[in-house]
Amino acid sequence: MANLAIPTIDLSPFLNNEDDDNCKKKVKEIISQACSEYGFFQVVNHGVPLNLLSRAMELSKTYFAFPQEEKLKCSPKCEAPLPAGYNKAPEFSPEKKEYMIMFPPNSGFNT
Repeated sequence: MANLAIPTIDLSPFLNNEDDDNCKKKVKEIISQACSEYGFFQVVNHGVPLNLLSRAMELSKTYFAFPQEEKLKCSPKCEAPLPAGYNKAPEFSPEKKEYMIMFPPNSGFNT
């Protein structure tokens, strides 16, 4: 029977201020393997405070509960260099996901 556990990736080698490139390389390999074999993974020791994660989840639930026409106001513009903003899978797609892509506030990519 295949292992059904969600892969967990420890990002601490990128945050501990040590120049251990071997550890970082190993983490990258584990991420690549998780993406190839599972298509997703979870991360630990990422440095994001729990209260910030909780607030982001709260705001996400609020945003995605809005009516479709309201969410579409945040769709990326045609001339946007990257597809930042709201989007969803095409109607004919078997996947019915919707998502919001955001970049750091000062990046200039959020239109």
